Amino acid sequence: MATNNKKSPMNRRVKTADEYLKEPYARILTPDAEGKGYTAEILEFLGCIAQGDTAEEAYTSLEETAREWIEAAVESGQEIPEPSTNIGYAGKVALRLPRSLHRQAVRMAERDGVSLNQFLVAAVAERVGATNLYARMLERLQPGVAQATLNVANNESNHLTMDAAIVNSSASAPPRRTRRR
Repeated sequence: MATNNKKSPMNRRVKTADEYLKEPYARILTPDAEGKGYTAEILEFLGCIAQGDTAEEAYTSLEETAREWIEAAVESGQEIPEPSTNIGYAGKVALRLPRSLHRQAVRMAERDGVSLNQFLVAAVAERVGATNLYARMLERLQPGVAQATLNVANNESNHLTMDAAIVNSSASAPPRRTRRR
């Protein structure tokens, strides 16, 4: 367990697992697709995942798992990642655009009656929202697509089996003879 009196190679005090867990790490709670429980994870801690029958159980289990994850990382000399909310997100971005795109963006912002900044923020938010929507839709569709693919594969397999049976039965049948007149 990481303690207050441990020192890093640079004579800095190493934080305890509880101190790390008070920081704003991204905790994600996801209900099971079948409604039989929950999965919880801390995004910054690779592989730090826990499960529970209820949301509260999954969250409690996650905190215990994260504590053990941090202690193991500290003991092995690994750095603990910073919370993603603290990593260089001041809300300012320097953006370089081709002149033609810059001109189009300015015209569209003027048409919408907003500043170029507001227009660009809306465009980025729209794209991020669309991507998130696509990901959520894909998650919901994947079980159905997998089942449909399995059904198609089974049907094709059945057709191939029937085709093979037809070919085999016609190969053993005597050839047809027709008369020409």
